[in-house]
Amino acid sequence: MRTITTEMVWITTGVGLAVLWAWYAQEGQLPDTETRALEKEDSGEPAREDNYTRSLTTRISPYRTKLRTPHSKTGTQSIELPGLGRTAAMLGSAAFYKKLQQEYEVTQLTITNHSDIEREVRLWAGNKKPPLSPALPGDIADHVFQTIQVSSSLGTGVYPQGIVVNPFNGFTYIANQLSNTISVLDKKGTLIRFIDVAAHNHSGSSHPAYGWGPVALAVNSQTDSPNFGKVYVANCIADTVAVISTELSITHRIPVGLRPVAIQFNSFTGKLYTANIAENTATVIDTATENVITTVAVGKSPRSIAVQPETGAMFVINSGDDTLTILNAEDQPIQTLGNLGEGLTTAVYHPLTQKLYVVAGDGNAVVPIALETMSVQAPIAVGNRPYAIVYHPNSQLLYVGNRGDNTFTIIDQNDNVVNTLALGVVNIGLAVDPASDRLFSTNPNGGSIGLISYSAESSAVTINEEYEAKRDDFKFKPALVEHVKFVLSGTARFRVLKLEKESVTGTTTVQPISFSGYHSPQNFGNVAEVFEMKGTIIDGKHGWVFKIGGRQTITLLTYYTQPQTDLFNQILENQ
Repeated sequence: MRTITTEMVWITTGVGLAVLWAWYAQEGQLPDTETRALEKEDSGEPAREDNYTRSLTTRISPYRTKLRTPHSKTGTQSIELPGLGRTAAMLGSAAFYKKLQQEYEVTQLTITNHSDIEREVRLWAGNKKPPLSPALPGDIADHVFQTIQVSSSLGTGVYPQGIVVNPFNGFTYIANQLSNTISVLDKKGTLIRFIDVAAHNHSGSSHPAYGWGPVALAVNSQTDSPNFGKVYVANCIADTVAVISTELSITHRIPVGLRPVAIQFNSFTGKLYTANIAENTATVIDTATENVITTVAVGKSPRSIAVQPETGAMFVINSGDDTLTILNAEDQPIQTLGNLGEGLTTAVYHPLTQKLYVVAGDGNAVVPIALETMSVQAPIAVGNRPYAIVYHPNSQLLYVGNRGDNTFTIIDQNDNVVNTLALGVVNIGLAVDPASDRLFSTNPNGGSIGLISYSAESSAVTINEEYEAKRDDFKFKPALVEHVKFVLSGTARFRVLKLEKESVTGTTTVQPISFSGYHSPQNFGNVAEVFEMKGTIIDGKHGWVFKIGGRQTITLLTYYTQPQTDLFNQILENQ
């Protein structure tokens, strides 16, 4: 692989341009108009602006400089060059581009950043096909929807409700209320197991008259705990919590209060909580011993529980009187909040805003609460009959499931609604898998799960359609680069361009090229002629990585040849 030294990178951005100009002048290839323009510049006379059209003008120091260039015998030689004055219009000449246009193919790419922030761009690495620009937190990525059945030859899952993703194994667990089972999906979303919550009854206890009623799930997310990865099932008819081991078997059942309809794990304390809707209490369980610690009186008809992981505070949503009961890490009720809206259903904590977001289903709103001051803020209008809400740690967005119109409202950290999705049936079960960047939503009546995944591409950065076709073409018929020209809109400039190469073992080597030496005059385009890229290859294993400024458009002109296979192999051997 041809090596480009840091010294060469810096020299070619300035004095290296002078070498090419001097060579053209010596060979008689520099147009008279450009020669006269330089003479006028050196003599102090004003030069006509049109003499510099399609030229890169670069500020050059008046000092004498030594340039290391390849030498056929010694490897390098030094050429001493005089300073050329303030401005030299020596590149982009008519003769230079005429030669390129006559002897080489050219492809033009136009990349636009539609956002206000700088983005990363990656080109040509066709084998891995990475995203042109990866999505960043706060982006609204392209959503892809598919339906997963919770029934198969393994069995039937009837009326799926609660759902949770286990960070221990990446599996997704769904509580099937009317079939008394838990469906388990693997990382690919394939149904691999049914767990019967009614099987292996302990202590000779009998089945409830109307079944067990698994409706909600929680997972032990403490990575340093011996119980990490255990899943807990709230059985609303049996008034129990079933414990599922990491081997996917039920190991224990814990009696709790009447009609537990929600369950929440507290990663700060390692304790487990159930909301018992029929007796206005919350049951607190020690997950180390799997015994009940205490039962706490809360508001009327508690329906769900949220947690603040940094403090261990628990928030119980009471649907009967539309209040919020706050418990501290010692399980003591410390405050009750009202006037939050009507038809309260669920809540979630946002770690960046440090707010609790409570869903008011009857008011079609989400109500933010600033926890530092416990102040209730203005409600955020969402879809029809919202119920579940989750925080997506990758995108840093809130997703609100609206049952009335089967939509998801997306809220950013500024409490603004930034998008609304209509992707299949929406119900009470909603969970995020950060590892796979997927969102799961249950459809009880359809007996299925809606799986919403995301494109790795940021929709904020676009490229012309020619790119995909060219990338595939170069992958099967590699190109040898002769010259690359970058034309940038606005004032934002390149800082670093990285050339990446993937080896046969899958490792990637990186070679940086600095653009710090390029300067764009006020009256001319923000242009970079990148001579350092001559001899590089586009073949699916080599990629270009750089940054694009906010609201910037970059046009790339790449001049290349596509040698025959045997000739191309010789070129590779010599690099």
